Order: sequence, then C-alpha cells, then structure tokens
Amino acid sequence: MTGTRFVLVRPRSPGNVGSVARAMKNFGFHDLVLVDPRLNRDHDKPGSEPYFEAEARRMAWHAVDVLDSAVTTATLKEALGDRRVVLATSPHPKNRIENLSPEEGVKKLTRGDNSALVFGSESSGLTLDELSTCDGVIVIPTDPGYRDLNLAQSAVLLGYLLYRALEEPAPPSIPARASSEEIERLSTVVEEAGLKAGFFQKEGEAAFRELRASLHRWGLTTREAGMMKSMFRRIIAKQEALK
Repeated sequence: MTGTRFVLVRPRSPGNVGSVARAMKNFGFHDLVLVDPRLNRDHDKPGSEPYFEAEARRMAWHAVDVLDSAVTTATLKEALGDRRVVLATSPHPKNRIENLSPEEGVKKLTRGDNSALVFGSESSGLTLDELSTCDGVIVIPTDPGYRDLNLAQSAVLLGYLLYRALEEPAPPSIPARASSEEIERLSTVVEEAGLKAGFFQKEGEAAFRELRASLHRWGLTTREAGMMKSMFRRIIAKQEALK
C-alpha cells in the first residue's frame, strides 16, 4: 500500500515481533526491518526451529510472509538508508526534538512514499544518538498513571491511522525531500567543519547531536542538502589552505 517502513530497534520479545508483523499486514504494510534483534539463543533446542523465529511466526499467524521478507541490520542508520521522513515513537515527550501527536506524525509520514516509523527496544527505547537521526517523535497520549503501551499496541494504533490517512486525496506534489542517508552525509561534513573550527571539541558530542537532529527536522530537500554539503566542504578546504 505504501512506502512506510516499520523499524524495530533491538526487539527483545519474539511475540512482539510477530504481533507487529500481523498488525502491519492488517493495514497493508509489508516493509519490516529488525535492528540488532535480541534472539535469545539460549532458549534454542537442538533439532527444533530457533525459539525467536518459532515464537514470532506463531504470533504472526497469517502474516508470516511479512516476517519472511523482513530485513535484519546491525544499526538504525543501515535500516533507514534512503528514507526521507523518519519518525520515532515514545510514550514520553523528548527534549531537543519535535514532539508530535499521532495525527501530526501520520501527516508527516504520508507526505511522500518513502518514510520510516521507528520503534525502540521494549526495555530501553532509543538512544540519544538514534533519536538525533529522526525528524521527530510521535508521543501517544495515555493515562499518566500508566503510560507505557506494548510495542504491538503502538504499531496497531499508528498502522490504523496511516491506513486511514492514505485513503484521503494525495496532497500537491512538493520537491523531493532529502533522504536520511543524505542528511547523515551532510551532518558528517558539518561535524568535520565544526571540529576544525573549534566549535565542537570532540566527535559525537551533545551539541553535535542537537545540530544533527535539527538537520533532520528541518525537512531539507535533496538540492538544499547538497548545496549545504558543498558549502561546508568549501569552508573545510579554505581552513586547510590557511594552515
């Protein structure tokens, strides 16, 4: 139905993985990526199907095809690749990143056909570094007395809202938005320029993560990201020439 990719980062429960696959198929989604899944190999029994895969398939029910076509990557960056709109999910608001309601998030995800919806680990969520590669975070409002939704519950809710939104007329075409990979290449050059200028004191510091999150949030087009990258490369070259 759509180019929206569901990305599960360090999933621990195979039952959750299978349930997410089932929720995806309910609403017409098939692009599933698992980032560094915790496979619990100590539960495997000789001669039997590995525990993680068997339990995931049991919970997927008639959505085993979604599991079979799922891709596994080592990092979130690999999972995002050419995605142009990337939104994380969280039960709590986050600092230094745009917080969105489910309805606002779905509007962003459906502006194009190349987006990603990122779900963090059931036990620890996403790291600050991983959050800084996203354009925003969808916060699902729940009762303050118990905010945490199950991973599959979140997938069902957002899958349903995406499904409904895609039934509406398509918005007017807009210039192609830069992919996550393109923004990451730009942020690498920005960090290099900042380090050479003394603005950043070390690689990956908090100030850089905040700036990188801003680059993702600004919604730069492919052309704009390319122009900025070229500009910062010219600045780096000038800096080196003055040495």
